[in-house]
Amino acid sequence: MSLMGALAATRFGLGAKDGDIQSASADPEGWLHAQLVQMAGKDFPDAPLKSSQAHMTDAFAYIQHKRAQTADEAVERAFRDSARQTTIAEITARTSYATTTENAFHERLVRFWSNHFTVAATSPQTRLVVGAYEREAIRPNILGRFTDLAQTAIFHPGMLIYLNNAQSVGPNSRAGKRRGRGLNENLAREVMELHTVTPASGYTQADVTAFAKALTGWLVGNHRIERNRIGRSVFSDLLHEPGRQTILGKRYSDTGGEQAKSIVEDLCASPHTAKNIAYKLARHFIADVPPESLVDKLSASFLETGGDLKALYTTLIQSDEAWTAEPRKVKTPDELIISTGRLLGLKRVLAGDARRVFESFAQIPFTAPSPEGWPDDAAAWTGPDALMKRIEWANRIGEQNSTLDARQLLDAALGARASNAAIQAVMRAESPSQAIALALMSPDFQMR
Repeated sequence: MSLMGALAATRFGLGAKDGDIQSASADPEGWLHAQLVQMAGKDFPDAPLKSSQAHMTDAFAYIQHKRAQTADEAVERAFRDSARQTTIAEITARTSYATTTENAFHERLVRFWSNHFTVAATSPQTRLVVGAYEREAIRPNILGRFTDLAQTAIFHPGMLIYLNNAQSVGPNSRAGKRRGRGLNENLAREVMELHTVTPASGYTQADVTAFAKALTGWLVGNHRIERNRIGRSVFSDLLHEPGRQTILGKRYSDTGGEQAKSIVEDLCASPHTAKNIAYKLARHFIADVPPESLVDKLSASFLETGGDLKALYTTLIQSDEAWTAEPRKVKTPDELIISTGRLLGLKRVLAGDARRVFESFAQIPFTAPSPEGWPDDAAAWTGPDALMKRIEWANRIGEQNSTLDARQLLDAALGARASNAAIQAVMRAESPSQAIALALMSPDFQMR
């Protein structure tokens, strides 16, 4: 097994399960390239999971019930329990798939983009749709153009609800004049600040406001508006702010729902967006402070190909900077749990309660603390309390799996990446359970 094969499985993938490093070692770059096909993620187990439209239909039915009747605690409790169970089912399916898939590089990319275009379970409605949002907006679009991915994510019901665009009304629209309601700028601000051009582009508050006006009218069909398309993303001219809008010096005619989409298209094509995506991709895969040379290569690829994401990943895979032997990324709790699950099997790691284990590490899937997503640097995950939790967890895993051979596990997990220090620590352990704990807590396994 080669070092390059080990890097392919552990740095680009989600951690090695038995045989992964050996498979990747024959042709590490080819092993990764083979996962950049649409079929790579087609086996995700989404059959028992409901669509966002079905969930939103249920949510609006609940809202109608509340409006029509006096407070009913049983109905309220049932709805909130349904939202909670939906989240648990989505977490379970997502986690199980990540620990078993043969296309771990593809799955890591899904998670990268899901974090970039974050939707979090901050309310009963978003709890219902956050998993469906990832399945519908992110998974099918990570190999196409960035613009297509961005458009699908930004105008998905989950994002429209999460960032309050469904409540945004053009002040001079027909509905705005009658209701006295106004703009909500959350979606416009986050699209510019986080998803695309960033403040480096020099946009102003006036640009954000103009973009927010263009976004008015985009909402989720409900019993009051577009009732024939309940639960779907729809555009209603009734709520749309009329007139032209100017963003970053360019004027956009009032073309209804297409006005906002044209703005997103141009934001996605900006060199500032290219730099933003290049930096975040390099930071995620290579180092908290990525090599400037790699960021430049990725940014150039993005611009030259019109945001072709498959070409972008190819540039990453073929760069010398991506294959340095030294590990420079600390695993997030999610990455640590998944990589351990791929090594030991999910049941040994989660003991049937995925949410509880993730909660103990303060990183429950689909609950990012802000639209910025989960932090992607070591400082966020290596404080004294966080490290103590990792040690306690490793000791518990060791005690529960003391019949396993830690030396064999280290070899399967890291291959040629396993250092002499890690091997010696495992070999000198006082007990089998301690040996497993030391293997899991070794810097080699904790980093990628």
